[in-house]
Amino acid sequence: KEMAEGRQVYVVCPLVEESEKLDLQAAEELYLELKEYFYKAYEVGLVHGRMKPSEKDEVMNAFHRGEISLLVSTTVIEVGVNVPNATIMCVEGAERFGLSQLHQLRGRVGRGAHQSYCILVSDSKNDVS
Repeated sequence: KEMAEGRQVYVVCPLVEESEKLDLQAAEELYLELKEYFYKAYEVGLVHGRMKPSEKDEVMNAFHRGEISLLVSTTVIEVGVNVPNATIMCVEGAERFGLSQLHQLRGRVGRGAHQSYCILVSDSKNDVS
């Protein structure tokens, strides 16, 4: 709904690529899934720490200009990002992040005039977490 209204979304993953040891959502994998799902409807971008600085800057600038509606990333967007049009932050595998990281990520939305939301998704099978 938010993207249909012209606003932007972050989806943060705990890993860059799929791991055989950990059953967690990886940014590259989710990016490909969402790019296919939103094909032609919305532009989906990817940014993570293994990218060249110039590539990261290019994607972040496109997101800031509104050319990308949904940005899949790792925690590289944790600080120094100001996109007032971004209203949704979805953190996959939230139990893998510390409270200060989650607080920093949550701070990426809610910078504009529109209501914003931070959604924490846990992959844990444990009732306690």
